[in-house]
Amino acid sequence: MLAVYGHVVTWRHLVITAVLLLLLMAALAAGVAWWAWHNLAASVVLREQQALVRLPEQLSVQASLTRKVMVQVDQVLPVRVPIQQDISVPLTDPIPVQVSIDTVVPVNLSVPVRHVFKLDQVIDVDSTVRTRVLGIPLSLPVKGQVPVRADVPIDIVVPVKQDLPVALTTQAQVRITEPLRTRIDTVIEAKVPIRESLALPISEPVSARLTFPQRQVEAGLDLMALTVPFESVSLGLRRPTQP
Repeated sequence: MLAVYGHVVTWRHLVITAVLLLLLMAALAAGVAWWAWHNLAASVVLREQQALVRLPEQLSVQASLTRKVMVQVDQVLPVRVPIQQDISVPLTDPIPVQVSIDTVVPVNLSVPVRHVFKLDQVIDVDSTVRTRVLGIPLSLPVKGQVPVRADVPIDIVVPVKQDLPVALTTQAQVRITEPLRTRIDTVIEAKVPIRESLALPISEPVSARLTFPQRQVEAGLDLMALTVPFESVSLGLRRPTQP
């Protein structure tokens, strides 16, 4: 038994005190180690050396093209063109048409007739002529042929007033002075052959997928300094360096 400052200290007290100190130091060391593990990093210097790089089987990338892409087009494209428009069609040439007329035309006019008839003929006369001879009325029979030669002038106005029926079919030339206006509402379907080399500018990034037939390639590493967090470091046996 020991006496410290007037207090009796037994071996049991000493053992308990030592255990408590050990536990406190272990807890303090664990706290420091945990903080260092999550907040400190190791600095590693890599010298120039050859490294074996493992590539993925496929790699998706975004590529920007600065040159135009040449595309050879050789195909027939179906085209549908909807047309909805009001159009005006001028007609300058005469249009031949067949005209059928079946009507009654009223005629009311006066026709002047001015003509000179030439008479040169022999007129047979068989008549009785009444006359007076010495104041005595007599009836004389006249029979024979009388030659007549004369110019007979005629100057008369003949009135014509009647309904004249007209029925005929004939060809006529018709001219349309106003343009024809019509509405077009249709869809034109066509096939357009395209055989051309086109230079297409690519302004937007292009999504591409790279494939590597050789998954492992050798690459040279320059002198570099790496900072590695402790939590990413795994401990192992040191390999012997090659001469």
